[in-house]
Amino acid sequence: MSKKIKISDLCSRLEQQYIEDLDVENMTEMKPSEQRIEDIVFKKLRTEQETAASAGKRETIRKKSWKILLIAAVLCLFSTTAFAMAGGFDYFRSIFGDTVDNAKQDILTPQITVSDSTRQMSLESMLTDGYKINLIVSLKTISGQPDNEITKKELLDLFHVTFDSPVSGSGQSDSTMALSCNELTEFSTKNQHLYHIQMDSLTDCTGWNIKISLSEDMGGLSLESVIKGSAAATELTINQTIDSSLTIETIQISPLGILVIGNETNASGGLPTPSISLTFKDGQEEDLITPDSFDSGDDGTVIGGGGIVLSSDPTAGPLVVSTYGQRNPSGKLAIAGEFGRIIQIKEVQSITVNGAVYPIN
Repeated sequence: MSKKIKISDLCSRLEQQYIEDLDVENMTEMKPSEQRIEDIVFKKLRTEQETAASAGKRETIRKKSWKILLIAAVLCLFSTTAFAMAGGFDYFRSIFGDTVDNAKQDILTPQITVSDSTRQMSLESMLTDGYKINLIVSLKTISGQPDNEITKKELLDLFHVTFDSPVSGSGQSDSTMALSCNELTEFSTKNQHLYHIQMDSLTDCTGWNIKISLSEDMGGLSLESVIKGSAAATELTINQTIDSSLTIETIQISPLGILVIGNETNASGGLPTPSISLTFKDGQEEDLITPDSFDSGDDGTVIGGGGIVLSSDPTAGPLVVSTYGQRNPSGKLAIAGEFGRIIQIKEVQSITVNGAVYPIN
């Protein structure tokens, strides 16, 4: 008769004299930080403890020393295969939650790496529909020591990103609407940091060249790649007059977000906010653009910029977590909404614009 023994039970009873540090080799280039290991094992042990307590099976586990915690963490992680987690899929899971499963096949791993005498920079992963470009970039010190310069740098000043269209004469000044950068702290180690860089474009940038550079005061290290992705957008021709000034021409919807292209005959005040919603085949509805999506423009005519952040919880809040907009002198208007979750276009039934319903085939 076999008996199931929990690793967590064994580790909780280890005496200090039997504990020593372990060097564990991973199958990937990346290792989770000690804080991430601690978080994972505490969650696992706490769940086991609560389950056992409710059944009256054992008493509370006593508080462990740091070394006991680490050895328990390593063993528990091996038992659940969670230790070999580092990779593009898991990076994006930390951003989009479990909905990243909807785009698993679309995540690319360019594995482009450059270095100088101080740092190594790598393009770890890419997820894009051509309009919304999500990159995972890592920075690692050559010495293995902490990078004190990077930790003092504002994230938006850390990287400089430029595009170059393969079509002669196509500039990038009108194509980039917004750029954001956030550190994935749960994957960082003492000498390596990972960042999520996201850009929104007015045009399909698939096949364009992209250059990512560190700021000049950080050495200017740069790498180049080509924007590739298969999370393709579906485009609807609308040509709907919203008011005397605004006409919505097209709407592009992808697993990552929405892009609305329109034309204004008289741009004034805040950015226009047509009422746009999404209906899924299961009947669920999501508001994409509403009057709350942008600032009112009380101080004058808004030319462009970021809108209001609609949710701090991307995986459980509204589908659109932030909005961006831009006007240009020719009268063109672009409004973009960033999804906090990755959707499946095949599950979308229709888009509604100011009461008019447009089916998604």
